[in-house]
Amino acid sequence: MHISPDLKLNALEDALWQTTRDAASPIEIRPSCALSLRAWITIGVQRMERQRRLAPEDLAIAHANLRKLIGLMKKEAVFLGKPDCLDNATFHAAHRRLRRQASLTAFALWPFWPHNFVATN
Repeated sequence: MHISPDLKLNALEDALWQTTRDAASPIEIRPSCALSLRAWITIGVQRMERQRRLAPEDLAIAHANLRKLIGLMKKEAVFLGKPDCLDNATFHAAHRRLRRQASLTAFALWPFWPHNFVATN
């Protein structure tokens, strides 16, 4: 039986979403933030596929970098006075922090950041 590439990519998105939920726990991810995070995951998985980087070591990097992103969002949630939830305010605050870090150093959270360097075929 052949498994379609789309099913494999959907399974990868689901696995990365589970990593997101595990990394955020016990903090609630608000629905609007969940949509934003799922969009980043989808873009990241598309990048992984385009770059043909779906080997086990690439998957491990993606999971680790997603945990780093969620960790950054949790810090931002504390700074914003909302330590019990991740919402779009924390998502956007983390995005701004990533931009600042990237302007100072060669900072990357492949395949999720920098998001504006996605090559198209």
